[in-house]
Amino acid sequence: MALIKCKECGAEFSSKAEACPKCGARVAVKPMGCGTLIGVLILGVVIVSAFSSIFSSGTRSGTSSAPTSSSSASSGQTPAPPQPGSQWFYHHGDDSMGKGVIHQAHVSSSNMVNFGFPYSGTQRATLSLRTHPRHGKDVIFRIEKGQILCRSYEDCTVLVRFDDEPSTNYSAVGAADNSTETIFIRNYDRFIGKVLKAKRVRIAANIYQEGAPVFDFDVSGFDQEKYRPKK
Repeated sequence: MALIKCKECGAEFSSKAEACPKCGARVAVKPMGCGTLIGVLILGVVIVSAFSSIFSSGTRSGTSSAPTSSSSASSGQTPAPPQPGSQWFYHHGDDSMGKGVIHQAHVSSSNMVNFGFPYSGTQRATLSLRTHPRHGKDVIFRIEKGQILCRSYEDCTVLVRFDDEPSTNYSAVGAADNSTETIFIRNYDRFIGKVLKAKRVRIAANIYQEGAPVFDFDVSGFDQEKYRPKK
């Protein structure tokens, strides 16, 4: 332990003391040496670098876990509209009697109609085009449940409208098995010729206790090649 002399009273005391024990004069703080100053500077640089590394790492990890602007935009995008003609369904199958291939195309009504008692509930209708090797060509209108007022042995009338053209009466006949949900609209060639040019078809048939509700069909994009593909 080194001894130093008080500048005020000349008394000697330890260099570690902060003040002279005799007169109370405070010891002047010695300036740091070059070595001490360099050490302090190096220690400061190390501490700053460590904190900078920790902060940078935390920022990077936070950025990677957050959704990017592109992914956010993607999740908020409006779904693409359906492809034209995607509402049509095509089916091909062999005739059970071996007479050839049955070609069919179906589309469901865009709207739903609410029926009262005894066939309570909302339902859609189906419009089908069919080419059958034994039964010929048919336009088939079908509801899910109810009684279409059209007998299998006597023609009835349905009202059909293509796009904004005036509505037209078409003859129709009930199913041979006396099903009350299905009718066959006559004049296939005339009907399909209109379908090929139209985007919308509305059909109104007389239904028991329901009047003549209108079923609306989107017939745009009908593809003859898919309906009757060439061999």
